[in-house]
Amino acid sequence: MTAVAPAPTGVAAPALVLPMPGEPLPAKCRREDCEERLRRALAALRETLAGHPPTALRPPADEVSRVRYRWLIGHHAAFGVWQSLARVLHALTAASEAAVGSLTAWAAALYDTYSVLFLYAGSCTPELYAAMLRPHMTAAHPAFSGEWSRDHASVRAALRAARDQHSPARIAPLTRAVKDNRRVHMAVAGTLVPGGASLLQQSGRHPGHGPTEDEQALYDDYFHVQRQPLCRVAHWAQLVRVLGQCTADIAGHGLGLAPEGCPERFTRDALELLTAPALAGEPPLQIHRPPKGRKA
Repeated sequence: MTAVAPAPTGVAAPALVLPMPGEPLPAKCRREDCEERLRRALAALRETLAGHPPTALRPPADEVSRVRYRWLIGHHAAFGVWQSLARVLHALTAASEAAVGSLTAWAAALYDTYSVLFLYAGSCTPELYAAMLRPHMTAAHPAFSGEWSRDHASVRAALRAARDQHSPARIAPLTRAVKDNRRVHMAVAGTLVPGGASLLQQSGRHPGHGPTEDEQALYDDYFHVQRQPLCRVAHWAQLVRVLGQCTADIAGHGLGLAPEGCPERFTRDALELLTAPALAGEPPLQIHRPPKGRKA
């Protein structure tokens, strides 16, 4: 589960273990060290925020290696966030009136974390993206696309359900976070690919038509994702660890200037927005308090 092997992006990193979207996360599994792994991951994250990142969380020293590292680790963190976000959104859809505020705050905070991760993964220069990352994806598949992610597709469906269930005014913080996330996406894409054409579009296919099962499997393979059952504590421990890697990298090397059109808060408050959900604790189905920085 934690063996280190070269990922398809050329970075040696533990494989990310995730269940299929929609599969339940049991409270416990057969492993006996999940709670201890979570405790260690949280301690390492707090040490990193205090300016003393453990060696295991530190990124490569040279810029070129960090481009691939950020691309892989940023996506790993995003996949874990998406799974948690989808579960919170499903809980929001079914929530009692009393729980809507806290669940909305949790969903908004997780969207903000994802926005920082999008900036992080795509923080290289357009030249390095064109020379290193885009050709690598093209070699995997000429139409390689983020639309092939199983986990993000589940977020889109869960968001639609939550919006159908609640009035815009009731979930306004979530709506703002989603809009800001879209602004981040457009800003990063416009910076890295000034022409605006994705690999999917260049291949002659159109966004929104849905991937095949083989394409989703290829996407998992490319980002070194293994689909296996996982308990809630193990899932959260893994996510906290990967967020700790991102935190150590940003604290040491920064995110650079926000691309044009990106809300400034995602670079100004990057570490707070990145780590708020992790420090608040894994969101249960019944949530009584929002993560720090988000008010119900």
